[in-house]
Formats: sequence, C-alpha cells, structure tokens
Amino acid sequence: MGTHCKTRGVLAAWRNFCVRKARRDLLRAALAILPFTPAAPIPPVLDDLLTFHPGWVTRSLTTHDPRGDNADGFRPGLAMEGDHRIVFHARGEGRIARIWMTTLREDLERGDHELWIETDGHTVYRGSLRDFFEGRGGWSSPLVMGYAQSSGGLTSYVPFAWSRSAKIRMRGGLVYSQITYRQGPGSAAGPTPEALASFMTEDWTAALPAVEPRSALQAGAPLVLATGPATVSQVHVQLPADHLKDLAVRIGDQPPVPASFFFGLASDGAEPDGGWTSFRSALHAAWAPASDGMGRLATRLPIPLSEGETLALEPSPGATVNRLSAGVLLAPARPAARLLAQYRDQQAPGRETSMPVFESDAPLQFVALIENLGGGRPGDRSYLEGDEIIRTDGMRLPLQIGTGTEDYFNGGWYFQDVHANPFSGQHRLVVRDPEDGWRRARFEHSLYRLHVADPIVSRSGTRFGFEAGPTGAYAPLRVRSLGLAYTFPDVRALGERAISLAGTHGARSAVDAERSEPAREFPIRAHRSKTRIGFACPSADTRAVLLLRTYSQARAPQEAQVRLDGRDVGVFHEPYANAARSMAEDALWIELLPDECQKGRLFLEIDARQSPAPFSESSYRLRFFAGPGAPEVTQGPLVQILDTASLPEGRHYVNDHSMVRMPDASWLLTGIFNREPYGAREERAFVRATAPPSGPARWYEAAAPSFTVTPERVTLRAAPDEPWIWAPHVARDRDGSLVMIYHVGSKNGDRARFRLARSRDGVHWTREAGTLFEDICVARDPMLVRFGALWSVYYTRCASKASRASGVAYRTSLDLVHWGPPSMALTLTAARRDSGHTESPFVFARKGWFYLTVTSYPTGWDATFLYRSRSPFAFPPRPLARLNAHAAEWVVEEEGAGAGRLFFTHAGAGGGGVWMRELSGL
Repeated sequence: MGTHCKTRGVLAAWRNFCVRKARRDLLRAALAILPFTPAAPIPPVLDDLLTFHPGWVTRSLTTHDPRGDNADGFRPGLAMEGDHRIVFHARGEGRIARIWMTTLREDLERGDHELWIETDGHTVYRGSLRDFFEGRGGWSSPLVMGYAQSSGGLTSYVPFAWSRSAKIRMRGGLVYSQITYRQGPGSAAGPTPEALASFMTEDWTAALPAVEPRSALQAGAPLVLATGPATVSQVHVQLPADHLKDLAVRIGDQPPVPASFFFGLASDGAEPDGGWTSFRSALHAAWAPASDGMGRLATRLPIPLSEGETLALEPSPGATVNRLSAGVLLAPARPAARLLAQYRDQQAPGRETSMPVFESDAPLQFVALIENLGGGRPGDRSYLEGDEIIRTDGMRLPLQIGTGTEDYFNGGWYFQDVHANPFSGQHRLVVRDPEDGWRRARFEHSLYRLHVADPIVSRSGTRFGFEAGPTGAYAPLRVRSLGLAYTFPDVRALGERAISLAGTHGARSAVDAERSEPAREFPIRAHRSKTRIGFACPSADTRAVLLLRTYSQARAPQEAQVRLDGRDVGVFHEPYANAARSMAEDALWIELLPDECQKGRLFLEIDARQSPAPFSESSYRLRFFAGPGAPEVTQGPLVQILDTASLPEGRHYVNDHSMVRMPDASWLLTGIFNREPYGAREERAFVRATAPPSGPARWYEAAAPSFTVTPERVTLRAAPDEPWIWAPHVARDRDGSLVMIYHVGSKNGDRARFRLARSRDGVHWTREAGTLFEDICVARDPMLVRFGALWSVYYTRCASKASRASGVAYRTSLDLVHWGPPSMALTLTAARRDSGHTESPFVFARKGWFYLTVTSYPTGWDATFLYRSRSPFAFPPRPLARLNAHAAEWVVEEEGAGAGRLFFTHAGAGGGGVWMRELSGL
C-alpha cells in the first residue's frame, strides 16, 4: 500500500510547479486543443446555480446535541402541539429543500410515526412516515427515498415553498432529523417537484460529447479542453484505468485537482482495480474499465470560463497519461460566475475540533462535496459520528450543524450498502481484512453530496468543516475532499458597522458548535418593543445591507418584523429554545432601492411588539455590499404575432391573454375574444390560436404572424351563470394537464369571482370546483405561478375596502381549489385609486430577480410599468421602467433558466390581434 496516494509534500510541490507556469506558456506548450466543441444548453436546474441569490439564508435544523456532545436526538427546546413535536417552524418567505430522517428499522416498521407538513396554513402531507418516504404520499423516487434506497436513512428532496409560514410536526418515537431550508427574499423560488424529478431521473449520459483521441499527455503540455468566454456544459474523458492516479483537472489559474475527485469517483487510483467503480449521479458518472482496460469519466457540472481562461487536463509531475481521449460540450458564456474547486488531503487532527474541507471569503453558492475517508483504527467506524459544521458570513454560529457524517451524505447507521442516488451516495466501499466479522477491518469510503437543490449561499465567506468522530478527536483518519462552489466577483463587501446595545443582563454561553467551544459573556436585552438603528451608506455604490443579529435562544418563540424606512424587508423568527448553549446568530439580506442611499441617513426598525416571548438582542452588525446597479432596458420594434382583424366573420380584438407550450412543443394562445368595438361586459369567449414549435425569437423575426385562429375558434365560452368572463391564464399542472384560471363577472364589484377549467389537449375544457374565491374592487386578471409545490395566483385589486389604492394581491394553494387569504405583493400610493392602475399583473424570474408588470390604463392605454424585487411576494411601489404595452405577457427564448432573449406582448381593443416586442437589458 506504499503507493496508495501522493504524499502531502509531493502534492504541494506539484501545485507550486503549476503556479509558476504562466498560462501563456502552458498554451504555447500544449500539444493539442480539442478541435471541435459542439454547443449544448445547460439544464435549467443547473443554470440557476450560475445566478447569485444573495437573499437566501441557508440553514439546517437538526437534532444535533445542543451541548456540543454526541447525544443527538429530539431536545427539550422543541415545542409540542398535543402529541406532536414541532420539528420545524418558520415565518416569512422560504423553501424546504431537503428532509432527512432516520430511526431504528424496528421502530419504523411499527408504523406509529406521523409526519405532518404544512405551508401557508395548507396541509401538504399528513400521514405515515414510511408512506411519505417510500413513495405512497404523493411523490415518488428519487424525490423521496426509503430506508433501503437511502442506505439507512429517509430522504426527501420534494421542494416545499411558502410565502408566510411553514411547520412540520412529528408524532412517534425517537427520530433523528435534518431539515435543510432557506429563507429570505426570493427563497421560495426554484424548480417544481416535476422539474426536479425530471432532472434527477434523466439519463444525461446518453448523449455525451464524442471523445478526440490523444496519444500521450505529458508534463508541461496540457490538453486544453476549452477556452473562454464560454461555459463548458459537459466533459467526457476516456483513459487507461491505471493512469487515473496521474490525471488532474485545472480551471484557469487555480491549483489542479485530481480527476478522480473532479468526476465524482473519489479514489486515488492506486488500488489493484485502479479505484474504479461504475456509477451515475445527477452530475457525475464513471464506467469501470472494459476488457480493453479503458475507463470512462463524465460530468455535466457547468464550468464558466472568462475571456482567455482555460479548462485543461494535466498529468502529475513526471507522469505520462497514454491513450487519453476527451470531448466537451459548450454553452453561452456566463460572465458573472466562476467555479471554485478546492481539493484537500489531510489527517484528522486528533483533538476536539473540526477539519476544514472548504474555505472562501468570496460571495458564493456551495454546490458539491466529494470525499474519501480511510486509514481509521481496525474495526472502528466511529469516525462516521463526526458532524458537519458550516459557518457563513463570518458568523460564529453554524447555520448548518449536523448529526453524523453518514447523515450529511443522506445515509444512516454507518450506511447499509454501496449505493448511488442522484444527489448523494456511498458509491465505493473498500473493506480490508474483513474476516472475523470486520473486527480487524479497515475501511475506505467514497462519498458525495450534491447541493443542487439546496446550495449553501454565503455573501461574505464560508467555513465548512467536519468533525472526525463523536467530538472531533478521532485519529488516525485520512480525509481527502473536493469542495465545489460558484463564486460571484461582481458582488463585493464595502465594510461593516457594529451596533452595540445596552444589555439589561448578561449571559455566559458557548456558541453551539464544536464541543471545545469556549463560553463567553454576552450582554442581553430582552423586550417586546422596537429597536431603531440609523445608518448611512458608506458609498454611492452600496446596493444592499446584510443585517446580522446576535441574541439569546434561552427562551422561545421570538419574533420581530424588520422595516427599512417604513417598508417591510423581512422577519426574525426563533421558534426553538436552547438553554444549554443559548447564544445564537441570524442574518437578513436587505436590498436597497436605486436611490435610497441618496437620502443620507436610513433607519432600520426591528419591531418585536408582537413577539410571543421577549425578543432577545445582544448586538447587530451591518455589512454593506456593492454590486451591479439597476439595469437600463430598451424596447424593440412592435411585431404582430396574431392577426384577428382579417377573420372571415369580421374584425375581432384580443385582450388579456395567455400563452403556453403544449406537450408536442407547439404553442397555444388564448385570451378575451370579442367583436370590435370594445365592450367589456359583452366579452363571453376566449380565443384559441396556435403556433408551431419555433418559439418567440422566430415569431419575432417572421415576416408574417406565427399564430393563427383555429377552426374551433374558442377555448371557453361563458356559462349561463357567468355574465362575462375575462383574462384567462393557462399553466401546466403536475399531472401534465392544462389549467385555466379566469375572472367571472359580477354586478357587485366587491364580489368578483374566479374559476378554474382544465384540459388535456387545449381544445376541450371542463370547468372544475365552482367558484374558487371572491375578492373586492373588481378583482380580475389572474396569473398562476408555481414555487415548489405551492401555487400562487396574482391578480389586481385594491389594498382594502378602506383604502382603495391600486395594488396586486396574491393567494396561495396546494391543489388549485382551496386558497388562502389574500396578501398584497404591490400597493401603489393612495393617489392611485381603483384597481385599474394595476391591471394584467405578470410575475417572472430572471437572473436572481423577480419582475412584475402591470398595465395602468388610467395613465395610458399602453402604459405598462415594470417593478423589480428579490422576492416574488413584495415589490416596492417604484417602477424600474415604463414600457409600451397593454396586457403584457412575458415569454423567454429557452436558453437555460431565464438567460435567453426576453419578449413581451401587447393586445387590446382596436389592435387587430396580438403584438410582441423584445426587451433588452434584463
């Protein structure tokens, strides 16, 4: 076993050698640059990782021992409701990205556990723990995985989003758990369960790039796979199995990392079998050597390259890699993101502390950890008791702290077997000297956890460590790891201001983390009142503030609404008590409006008057950030895509309308359809028009309208109890059917009604569920969006009966039948009265922001205003731009998640159909 791995000294020498070599010399010395790199789009689920989401504060609520010991399990600080423990409770916008649990198999088989998940007051699931994780609760594998598939654990990646609150209750015996979630503006967003399941199950290796052969790869002559500006969307490599240990991957000027880790295999290649195994995850794949001794590796992890930056394969010093072949696929450049790859080879320190596996001070989103563990004591795998400890933004408190190494990797009980799931696995386990029931055995584990659905976001630094063993003091143990994260150089910290408070008493406490964490004295102020903090922006470039709070968890629940100059910007909510180690920290990202820093002094208000328990404060820190300013947008020329002025039956107009892509990739357009001239209360039909699969860019560039009215003419006609029908909006449900929500006329303007129709083919529609809900102020123009498993409908109405200010309301639902109460996403000033100022609301996401457009017909028939926010549930009443459109709908040319060309439509009486413009700048 003397050649089992490189020594740390050799690895350091190799890194120093590479750093001394200038990129220009490497390129000049290169023997080959791949001659053909075809283009391929990045899947939307991965493309979204290349956009920074600074508002997301990512956490895990776990059953970690609050004293810092290893007695993990439910703790006294969890509240009870009847015979249910509240294992999770959050307020404000958020999204649960992962639920992991485990218990003894015999406890699980007794079936006395009940899991109850609730979002925005709706019960998402209530029933058996086994039914939920084994696919009998509404979701199937691999979104949910049971005891066998998750190797001793129970794992869910079903995305549960909420706009106001979420709660998980648990009844039954002891269960260990980790609930990974995010909060803050925009945190509800992300792929739907169907989109995530499709991404997790697709065989992305079926169409890998062809490999180009290379006779030999020698030191000083790397194989350059791609040169920026571009984004590498797939890499495919073939090489002799015994050369795996000699191959490294270099991204730009970063130190090279072993290819085995970069492609997810996590072995050193020095085993008799070369350390190979066959597996496929959602990002990586490997094929053990065939009869010719050649193994294959692949990844679809996007790798953005800036101008002149290269992705290359290199041999170890003095080594030659023979018969190497490689190929890549490219996608458009993403200049705002970089892939940071950190490889570490270290020995456990043998004391009560954690080993760093990833560290960076950059704004980033952590996306993967590939790890190899080995070299432990004979017959002893207690090193797997070590917890992950993840600190972000300079906080002493880990916002993610685990319950065991195998739990982090979604297994349990030291794993049950070798397995490879889309986002996690132990795909290689080597047992040396397995005789006598493993009493003298030594083990080697190859592990991976992909944070595709739950990226760890940090605005100003991440410290990711693992304990070795129950308290971190296990030794000996060798840990090799590769951490992967996307960094975002356009965001930079400008400085920090500390806010000290006069405490009414003191508390001596350690911060919940490692066992050896020392206790400190903290001043504490507990109250049910307001705290006011004044500050000035450090520079005109200030775009956002990160508010960091230090407080005591000794009592719960605590809650406070946070406002900046009177506008709501977030909430602090602490539902759990920890008397053992009471000191804690929290963070809230606050985006500033474009001219807010010009005011001089700004004021933060932390309003805890309604806090159930006294709200605790020790200190605050304000960290200021610069970044790209508000975009400047430009509109293209107006192009007609549907002509209804030349119909044989005479001139018709289309008003509030909707477009959706059909399963065969064709397009359906429907909207208010009526003869000219305009007659709002005569509108009793919705048009049916179709277009071929070409897409919005082709429609825009065509010399003639792409949509045509079909012989059927209409999708829906008004029913006898519907005086008129307005504004259909069509979306696709989780079962693939089309759902249409629309406004039903009423003589009482404060009892406007909304109904639903459903279709499988876009031709035949059936009404469902009667009236969904009623609302005030001629509420109308609904628009459906899905955030995870949660539906949200936006529509125009007044702020309230007492205040008739125009606004956009939203409600949420899980089943499109039962809807929660209304909340306001946008409220204009009181001078703008009546819901006509906010007609035709449309919400869409693009590059980490949410945009809302409304038509203000009292301002102008074609006056559409564009608003921007980090959150889809709260838009400041200050428009980013005014556009020329009436009843605008938005559609993007699909080149990844929100990165393609952007178009908006225009329609209305007298328009002769539907028109389109391109918007540039977003």
